[in-house]
Amino acid sequence: MNRLAASLVLVLLLASCAPQDVDSAPTTTLATIETSTTTTTTVPTEDPDCLAGDLPFAEQGIAAALDSPQHDATTIGGIRWRPEDGCERVVIEFLAEGGSPATRLGPVGVTVSPDSGVVRVSLPEQVEASAIGDSLIAGSLVDRIYVVEGIEDGLVVDIHLRARAAARAFTTTSPSRLVIDLRPTTDVPIGSAADTSGQVVVSSPLPGPTLYPLQVAGYAAPGVDGVRVTLLADGEVALERSVSTFTEQHLWRSFVMTISDGPSGPVELRVSASGAEDAVVVEIDLP
Repeated sequence: MNRLAASLVLVLLLASCAPQDVDSAPTTTLATIETSTTTTTTVPTEDPDCLAGDLPFAEQGIAAALDSPQHDATTIGGIRWRPEDGCERVVIEFLAEGGSPATRLGPVGVTVSPDSGVVRVSLPEQVEASAIGDSLIAGSLVDRIYVVEGIEDGLVVDIHLRARAAARAFTTTSPSRLVIDLRPTTDVPIGSAADTSGQVVVSSPLPGPTLYPLQVAGYAAPGVDGVRVTLLADGEVALERSVSTFTEQHLWRSFVMTISDGPSGPVELRVSASGAEDAVVVEIDLP
């Protein structure tokens, strides 16, 4: 057999060994990554940290109720926010007495209020101080974060959302951290969000129909010693009251005012820091 004939036989043998049905081969979900050259390589896709694992998300109500023994956290040491692909993560760090990193947090609850657009973190009563009062985030999901005193025995961290989201939470030890993961639930915007100004947040009432007794609740910025609440009917002042928000800490301070009776029909509720011109305006309808 001459050399040319031998080469042809070798080519035919190699072709007979090649797979004939590539569609039947098993497939794996892959992400393509472009390299610095014209070639490409593939690696298996992985969920971002704030979506990984089996810990469930809650769209409303209690997202987490956690506890740990022998807790030593007394102060919020910092709050970090991190956006990832399809989700966002908020990490709250804690300090122990004396300023060293805490090892355990203690009892903590995380709830989701989709109508007001707030994820509330209720901290143990031993956590009474914070190195941070608020933070403007302006992410796709998280808008602002407030640390508030006077709502419960311990401090409260309110995460204000820009869009409806589900939440989950877990803690770490040594150092003590609370991790809150958020993922979007729908493209429908928040219809009745807690309204804010530079100095006042109004969480109740929400816009729309409501009843007496009317509860006006929210919190005022550090340095604001009082809040003025005004009800206007037909453009005229029908009721005006004030409530103290004085605090010795440099934190947001909660307030609650209950109005047993007043004007009826379409009413404009205005809430402002005492002596300030800017106000949060909530359109409500009273019987």
